[in-house]
Amino acid sequence: MAPPLPSLTPTWHNTSYPSISPTRPDLSAANKTIIIITGAGSGIGRATAVSFSRAGAQKIHLIGRTPSKLQETQALLTCASTIHLCSVTDAAAVTSLASEISSWDILILAAGYLSGPATIANSNADDWWGSFETNVRGAYNPMQALLPKAHTSHATIIALTAVTTFPAKALPGLSAYISSKLALHMVIEFVAAENPNVTAVALHPGMVETEIFAKSGGDKERLPMDDISLPADFMVWLASPEAGFLSGRQVWANWDVEELKDKKEEILGGVDLTAGVYGWPFHS
Repeated sequence: MAPPLPSLTPTWHNTSYPSISPTRPDLSAANKTIIIITGAGSGIGRATAVSFSRAGAQKIHLIGRTPSKLQETQALLTCASTIHLCSVTDAAAVTSLASEISSWDILILAAGYLSGPATIANSNADDWWGSFETNVRGAYNPMQALLPKAHTSHATIIALTAVTTFPAKALPGLSAYISSKLALHMVIEFVAAENPNVTAVALHPGMVETEIFAKSGGDKERLPMDDISLPADFMVWLASPEAGFLSGRQVWANWDVEELKDKKEEILGGVDLTAGVYGWPFHS
């Protein structure tokens, strides 16, 4: 379909399609020793676990805080899996979890928190900072603890961000969520720069009907909503060698991967899809 929002590719997707299908042989996860997913008990995290299971993952580590939800996710998987009860904002708990894991191939950071929509002046300070606690510290803790155990030749980290490209006036009341996700985007750029053996990508997963979307106040009747299969399967593609050129950048799950691959040299040759200040470097 034609893009309903500004798009890097002429083709826009709302649901999964053959190029990102987990059953596509080129995207096989059969040789992936461990896949770690935070926020695995629901929403996009759960769907992503299912997608990697369909891709033949050898083992999936499911991380979350609610046993029953993680067990529900585990029941959907056809591969070996392990449940870890852990809050990603608890550094000591994450460090303990990391001690139980040897090497890994893919780390999916899907845990997220959205503060109650409010202007900065009318916000609750603890709730506002809660977005940074989960969305930034909750991504930093797993990466800091697990990066030393990344596969020595290649590993992939995918962090879910958001519509951080939208101007503030288009998203009133969401300052904590959007600002924290933009900070996470920048952290991912540093991870990519500091770890040549790691492909690190920030992913806008599209507009999916999740608990966070409902809390945001978004109107699904007026927005171009996406099927949860889209970001889940897109991450299987992002973890493949085909997507290595996107390391250190943010992409949208809606963009067509074949058209993205055609833009590889253009993307690698500049600062497109990185965080920064519009207009810089200036040409005066």
